[in-house]
Amino acid sequence: MVYKYIDIVGTSTKGIDDAIRDAIEESSKTIKNIKWAELGRVTILVKKGVLEYQAEVKIGFEISRSIEE
Repeated sequence: MVYKYIDIVGTSTKGIDDAIRDAIEESSKTIKNIKWAELGRVTILVKKGVLEYQAEVKIGFEISRSIEE
């Protein structure tokens, strides 16, 4: 098996957990065979008194190849 990973950033105004969930859920819309996720850097943007949580997440997925004859 061959695996690949990408780094993405999920965001939420509710909290870090929701930012992580956002990253994984949005990735799963276009990436199949997600096998793991790893939390990286977490940042918080303060904009006009509103907090936006940003979670950098590394998404790992299995490469699937279909052979057409």
